[in-house]
Amino acid sequence: MSSNLRERLSTGKPFLFSWMSMAGAQVAGQIARLPFDGVTLDMQHGMMDFGDAAAMIGAISAAGKPAIVRVLWNDPGLVGQALDAGATAVIAPMVNSRAQAEALVKSAKYPPMGQRSWGGYTMVQTAKMTPGEYLAQANKVTLVFAMIETREALEAVDEIASVPGLDGLFVGPSDLSIALSNGAGINKTADYTLAAMDKVAAACKRNNLFAGAFAGDAAIMNEYISRGFTFLAAAVDVDLMRIGAAAILKDVKL
Repeated sequence: MSSNLRERLSTGKPFLFSWMSMAGAQVAGQIARLPFDGVTLDMQHGMMDFGDAAAMIGAISAAGKPAIVRVLWNDPGLVGQALDAGATAVIAPMVNSRAQAEALVKSAKYPPMGQRSWGGYTMVQTAKMTPGEYLAQANKVTLVFAMIETREALEAVDEIASVPGLDGLFVGPSDLSIALSNGAGINKTADYTLAAMDKVAAACKRNNLFAGAFAGDAAIMNEYISRGFTFLAAAVDVDLMRIGAAAILKDVKL
């Protein structure tokens, strides 16, 4: 693989990655060369199709960074497709029960751990392995994260976290805070949001899982890191452009 993500996360050092909502392999290649540890492609809310994502994964991998994909839904075909395209990790949204987490692992891992279907060779090329080497190592070097972003998921978090083969949990604090506030608003650092995240982090620790979350800025990243989260979305592509433009214009004398 372009980077052994499991080994990197096992160090305990925060892994901070950019988050792409726009399509384009050329842009993805440039994003991958920024000083973040990896790049996530958002296929749930982003404006990209599978053809876009496949080319973007190649560009990210060529830059020596791991490509992570947040798939549209917890669907076996979508999960397998992302991994076949060379994704190092998959994040699946709205996993609300142990059964849904088991289905996710089943679609992401080869036997005997799951039932991922063999096919396609982009993942072999990206991993720089022979087909046999990839098959032997895929369950270890590719990771799967279940998103925790609803009241139902939070209530079942210990059952979800105990599913064999699951590599981590990934909190979506925007949706989670909307759910916990009964639709009142988005607050990633409200007391009720942070209490929920503490519960997720504790479940990860008990089950030897990686704890991840969408942060979006430095202050929120620092808050989440202090609570045991190490796999963090640091910044969205459109925010990077906005911040960069503002930084340039603030010193211009008009």
